Amino acid sequence: MWVVVHLMSGLALGALFPDTWSERPVWLLVTVPAALSLHALLDLVPHWDYTRHRLRGLWGCLDVLVTLGSFLVAAFGLGFPGLVLLTGAVSALPDLDVLDSLLPFERRARWFPSHWRRYPHGSCGPLPGVLTQAAVVGVSVAVLAFAA
Repeated sequence: MWVVVHLMSGLALGALFPDTWSERPVWLLVTVPAALSLHALLDLVPHWDYTRHRLRGLWGCLDVLVTLGSFLVAAFGLGFPGLVLLTGAVSALPDLDVLDSLLPFERRARWFPSHWRRYPHGSCGPLPGVLTQAAVVGVSVAVLAFAA
């Protein structure tokens, strides 16, 4: 999945947690593993990754810019609580693991389980893969709208 999809789904997940959790340190014990699990689950879904496309550098830059813009809008434009922002960021952060796939040299070892070779990482063509990711973002936005 693209980084922005992981961010948006993580924000939605964070919005589902009770507001009172942000006042207690125990929320880290639930939200961080939940956000990382969500990332791994979404990587199972058939989707299109741009990391092998000839324009992967352009796709990667666009993905990162849209992700950063979305995070800034969520934080400063919409005033999402810290718990929601953290859950979104934690869900997106494992994709730092694959940044080197945008570079012209050999890839390094992966630390996040859904990026390992033996993980059943979902894959499909560009059109259905992008539509799948757009649907995940759409559901995430709907959850965020209802939770607000």
